[in-house]
Parts: sequence; C-alpha cells; structure tokens
Amino acid sequence: MKFSMKIQGLFTDYDGTLSPLNVKREESSIAEEVGKALYRIAGRVPVGVITTKDLSFIVPRTPFACAWCATGGLEIKLPSVTVLDPRITESTINSVALAADYAKKKMGNTALIEEKRDSRGKVLAFCVDWRQSGNNAAIESIANKIAAFCRERELEVIEYNGQPFLDVFPCSVDKSGALERLKNNFGILSGVLYMGDSRTDNSAFRIADVSIGVIHDETAPDLECKYWLEFRDMAEFLSRLLDSGLIFSDDLPGIKE
Repeated sequence: MKFSMKIQGLFTDYDGTLSPLNVKREESSIAEEVGKALYRIAGRVPVGVITTKDLSFIVPRTPFACAWCATGGLEIKLPSVTVLDPRITESTINSVALAADYAKKKMGNTALIEEKRDSRGKVLAFCVDWRQSGNNAAIESIANKIAAFCRERELEVIEYNGQPFLDVFPCSVDKSGALERLKNNFGILSGVLYMGDSRTDNSAFRIADVSIGVIHDETAPDLECKYWLEFRDMAEFLSRLLDSGLIFSDDLPGIKE
C-alpha cells in the first residue's frame, strides 16, 4: 500500500547528503539545481541543516535554511537566537584545544586538522581529515593514536566506517536532540522529513516521520532509515516533491525502500 504524507518541515545533513564528500573543504558546495529546489521548499515550510560542520562553514553554503544545528547540535542558530549547549564549559574547551594541538603535532602536514569554532571563536571540536594523503595506511596509524589520546581525556571520538577522517567533540552529540529542538521551535508536530548518509544520522532517522538515507560510494551500510535515494537523484527528487505540493509518497522518482 502506497505511503504518503504532507511534509511540514525538511531537515537534512550536509556532507554526503547535499554536497559531495570527497572534495576539499574550500570547494564544498551544493549543486545549483539542488539549491534552487531547497530555496523553493523553504518558501513553504521550515528547512534546517543538522551537521557536524560549524556555523562559519555551513551558514554561507546553505542560505536557503532558516535554522542550523552545527557541530553535531552543540551550537544551534535559530532565526532570533544562537544557543550553545550548556555542557560546554571552559574545561571542555581547554580539553579540545589540547587534543587539537596534539593532533596537529602528530599529523604535521600530512592531514588537515579542521577546527570547528563556535560563534565566540572558540575551538569547539575538530576533524582529522587525511582524504588528500597519499599514504592512508600510515596516516591511519597516527589517527588511531590521536583517537586514543582523545578518548583518554574523555572526549567523544566519532569514526566513519573506515573512511579517512574522524571527528572529535567535547561531549556526546545526538542529532535527534537537535531535530527535536527544531521541531519544537517551529511548532511542527508531524510531517518531518530528514535526510542523511552516516551513522550519526541514525538517531534523527528514528524520530523523523519520513527518513531518507542518501546513497553514494561511502554511505554507511547500517543506516536506520525507511527510504533510500541516490545522491545523484537529489535534485529530481526535490523537484518532484515540490510538484506534488510537498506530499511525500514512496513512489516519487528515485525513492527506494
């Protein structure tokens, strides 16, 4: 039996969902047709981005959004206010800074240490990214030492199915909490669509009414989504969703169960 639901809010991950994964940070962007469709959707319902990137990175790249949950939801930018997670203290900030310095020393110039800063300019988290390295096996060994160093200091380390990058946070991150915050802020009771491509999206998938895993070469195999969509089909899917009056159905082009 065909499933259908009127979408009241669209919320999405960024890397690997709206933008390709294997590009340099400064080259990261959304395809023009995807951006145009999201602008049109944002004219009808709230559109929000929930990402492990920081606000300084994500806001300029997603101008169609009206809310952003950055750094895994540790900092949330709403239309009228920006809120930092209360678990962030001077002590946690210092621990992250110490770990980031350790990572820089261990990696040298062989990997990118992407610092994720909050709106005050403090380093809130960081990513160790060795996608551009020519010797992944050697770099992985160093990355494992960095991960162990961070865990010894009770920092949260997230690895991605053997992919050549990892994230370090001052505390646990949960995209479902970020999604709940956005739902409550916009008064959305049902009709929530969420899209993502990694394990960090699973908690958001569980509470979304329509959950879509985006498929590319590095999509995690254990996503807890109801539906699937090829990355290359995103623009057509969003366009057809618009044509349907934002009524999602499981027979829209590109959607697979």
